[in-house]
Amino acid sequence: MVIDWKIIAELTDKNVLGTDGLSNKEPRKKARAILINEDGKYAVMYEEKTDIYSLPGGGIEDREDETAAITREVYEETGCIYDDIKPLGVVSENRYHADITTLSYFFVIHTKTKHTVSHLTKEEAELGTTLKWCSLGEMIHLIKDIKYETNQKRFLQARDLAAIDEYMRVFNITRI
Repeated sequence: MVIDWKIIAELTDKNVLGTDGLSNKEPRKKARAILINEDGKYAVMYEEKTDIYSLPGGGIEDREDETAAITREVYEETGCIYDDIKPLGVVSENRYHADITTLSYFFVIHTKTKHTVSHLTKEEAELGTTLKWCSLGEMIHLIKDIKYETNQKRFLQARDLAAIDEYMRVFNITRI
């Protein structure tokens, strides 16, 4: 299936950090999800070592398309298999300060699978990555209400909040 992706946000040092500059690096591609279980709870990943909450997902590997990558990532991080998947859009990140560019392809995924066992990568396990299921309001609170000091965390926060804002707009969610 070919997806006609829409850019939902373009994050740069200017609009995230307030500084100038653009990187010319080839973008790294990632697949990420707003994952909802049959109880209406949302998946949030927490990395204990870096103390950050984020939406599930990760890098797209060679010979994977976006859908295959998010299927793999959701299974690795949550143990879930999707029942319904819809593309949401792309968040473009251009981090001049770190000379990095990223394209994150976001999906909205519903699952009936009950979380059993995560199949984390060695790196994710070493970071103390855990899964939390929570309400939409709690998910937004966990991701939004922390004032991060590092540029990396500020970009990850802006990326996930852009996707959540688009999710709420597309699905006409006005109250949480």
